[in-house]
Amino acid sequence: MDVYFDSGVLVKLYVKERYSEEVIKLASAERQIPLSPLHELEIRNALRAQLGRGIILGEEFEKAVAAFDSDIKANRLKTFSPDWDRIYKEAEVISRTHTRNLLCRALDILHVSNALYLSCSRFVTGDKRQARLAKEVKLNVYLLGNESKRC
Repeated sequence: MDVYFDSGVLVKLYVKERYSEEVIKLASAERQIPLSPLHELEIRNALRAQLGRGIILGEEFEKAVAAFDSDIKANRLKTFSPDWDRIYKEAEVISRTHTRNLLCRALDILHVSNALYLSCSRFVTGDKRQARLAKEVKLNVYLLGNESKRC
């Protein structure tokens, strides 16, 4: 697993959003995509929030959750058990080094730390700030919708 997809990117596989087609193309090129407990919480929470906001309806929500669960069961999304102590220590170093200049959010830092923990060389995100952070720690960044930011 060489490519790390941020949670916000993975959600686009399960509900139709801007850049969903781009994400489907990127994901289909990968045999497996790493999935941490952080991903799982964020994706399920995002789907529930979309349901609560009326962005998706009950049937769409059920289909999205079933497709997500199916990808986990089929190992398309490969779950892993992170060493959270190590990841949090790395996240603290990243925060101390970069947040003042980049104004990083903690969850974005945790995803970048997860990617480093897994020795991924590529990072896919839809967030410009997170993309800058990932680039700062020497990950090759693919920023959705930005032709000049392809990895």
